[in-house]
Amino acid sequence: MGRLDKKVIILTAAAQGIGRAAAIAFAREGAKVIATDVNESKLQELEKYPGIQTRVLDVTKKKQIDQFANEVERVDVLFNVAGFVHHGTILDCEEKDWDFSMNLNVRSMYLMIKAFLPKMLAQKSGNIINMSSVASSIKGNQEREEGNQEGEGNLSSFN
Repeated sequence: MGRLDKKVIILTAAAQGIGRAAAIAFAREGAKVIATDVNESKLQELEKYPGIQTRVLDVTKKKQIDQFANEVERVDVLFNVAGFVHHGTILDCEEKDWDFSMNLNVRSMYLMIKAFLPKMLAQKSGNIINMSSVASSIKGNQEREEGNQEGEGNLSSFN
């Protein structure tokens, strides 16, 4: 028996990196993992692992999230991993880049929490994990990362 037997875990950005590693680790501990991502081809690679099912999901789209939430009966853990760091200085960052970063790094977590928290409250149990990044503090100079630091600060207020 694994430490997470019978737990249902939803992960965003599960096709690669931290999300992928977490999905595999949770499944190995017995969880039923629902791995989501926008990258369908990389996401399908996870289906070879027992305990992992996949779902293409754009976490910046409220309608997709709400439809997904309506299809899921139970969730024990919501792990929000999706994020993006703009490359270049703040002077290189176009408004569309800023909007994308805020939508993915902050708004998507709000949308996912809003969609799945009612299920957790009804169950009287559940956990939400919001991943943030140290990329803004290790990538380089201050002016380069101002946009990402703002997003990470907003994210910290969720936790």
